[in-house]
Amino acid sequence: MRPKSRLFTRHVRASIKTFLRGKDFAPKSEIASFIQNDSSLPQELSPKQRVKVAMTVLRMPVFQSFQTANVVGERTQTLWRVNEAYQEFQPFKKD
Repeated sequence: MRPKSRLFTRHVRASIKTFLRGKDFAPKSEIASFIQNDSSLPQELSPKQRVKVAMTVLRMPVFQSFQTANVVGERTQTLWRVNEAYQEFQPFKKD
């Protein structure tokens, strides 16, 4: 059986997509702070569990990452955006 927090991966992924579509791209820290404070996610998930699930689902092919050309602080920064070309698999529901 999957851990309780993993049952909400679709909800968290949809929330991240909504956030990134409004901003075009964002670093992981901004995504994590948004997910912690998102009231649309089920209250069964604690803020810590939300961030854990978000960092799990934040990867290819649903999301794309790229490095900044400029140095931010002491190193380049990784930014994330939604891969609009990706179509999520929708399984058939059995009757």
